[in-house]
Amino acid sequence: MSNSLTALLSATFHEPGYDHSVELVHQQTRAGDRRIDELRVAAYDEAGQALCDLAVDPAAGVLDLSALLRAHLPDRRAMVLFDVRYDEAIFPYRPHHYAFLHRRGSAAPPLYYAVNSVLGGFPRGLDATRMNNFETYVFLGRPLRERHGLVLGNASRFADAEAQVIAYYGAERITESVRIAPKAHREVPLAPERDGRRLARVELKSLFRLANYVVGRHADTGDLVLFDHLFTYFK
Repeated sequence: MSNSLTALLSATFHEPGYDHSVELVHQQTRAGDRRIDELRVAAYDEAGQALCDLAVDPAAGVLDLSALLRAHLPDRRAMVLFDVRYDEAIFPYRPHHYAFLHRRGSAAPPLYYAVNSVLGGFPRGLDATRMNNFETYVFLGRPLRERHGLVLGNASRFADAEAQVIAYYGAERITESVRIAPKAHREVPLAPERDGRRLARVELKSLFRLANYVVGRHADTGDLVLFDHLFTYFK
C-alpha cells in the first residue's frame, strides 16, 4: 500500500449466524466524493491465529462482512480488522465505518453501531500520543433481561496487551486484570448485579488502545441485544 496515504486500523467482532454489513464511509457528501483508496480485511481466532487476509474493493460502499468471511471462519467468534488507506485531504476527520448486525431468523431488533477505531487516523482524534488509555461505558439503570460481557481484542502484531477491567456496582468496584496475546481476543463476563446492586458502569484501562465492545445477550435466546464500543474517559 502507498506510503503517501494516511492509515487507519479499525476492528469489530463477527459471530456465525449473523448478518453483518459494514458501511465503509459514513460521512459522505452529496457529490459522493469521499472514497477510501485501499482496504484489506483480516480475521483472527481467539488465540490470534490468522483465518484470512483479503483485499476488498474500496468502492463497494457497503461491505457484506458475513458473506465475505463465511468460507474462512470457524463456528465461533472472530476478530475482524479493517486496514484502510485514505487521502486525509478529502476527509474532515477520518473515515468512519458503521455497521448493521442481526441474527438470522431472530425476532430481536437489528443493531446499528460505530466500528471501533484502534490505531491511526488523526492523532488528535485517536489520541495516540497518550501513554495510557481510559475508556468507559455506562449502563441503563432499569433491569434488563441481558447477560453482559466486555469483548477485548489486541490488534498489535508483536506485543501482548495488559489491561484492567473495572465493573462498578454502586460504591463497590470489581477489578479484573487481563492479558491478551497479539491478534487474540477474549470476552470478560460482567455480572448483572452484586448484593442487589445492578451493574452501573465498566471501565477499561490499558497501556495502548484495544478493540473493545460491550455486548449484551438476551438471557433466554442468547441473541445480541447490545453491541457498542466504550468511550474515551477524558481527553
